[in-house]
Amino acid sequence: MPQQKCKSCLQSVKLTKVELAQMMQKQTEEIGDLLVPIEVYFKRLATCELCEDLQYETTCRYNGMLVQYMTRLKNKQCPRPGGGNGSNRWQSFL
Repeated sequence: MPQQKCKSCLQSVKLTKVELAQMMQKQTEEIGDLLVPIEVYFKRLATCELCEDLQYETTCRYNGMLVQYMTRLKNKQCPRPGGGNGSNRWQSFL
C-alpha cells in the first residue's frame, strides 16, 4: 500500500504518538498564553476523538489540522460545518 502524503508539505499524514507528543511539547512551550486550560483541552479532544470526521486518528477532515494541536488553542473552534449540532461543539467547554 503506498504511503499517504499531505498535499501541502509532502510529509506523511500519519504520526506516531511519540512524534505527536514531541511536536506538541515544542509548540505549546512557545505559545503558552494562547492555550486553553488543560481540562478544556481534554474535553475538546474527547469530542474530536468521537467525531466521524477524524482521519488517521489525528487529523480533522474539515481543516486538515492535527486535532491534538487544534484543540489546545484558545482561538480555534470546531471546524465542522455548523459545529455539529448547529453550534460550536467546543463552546460549552469554556
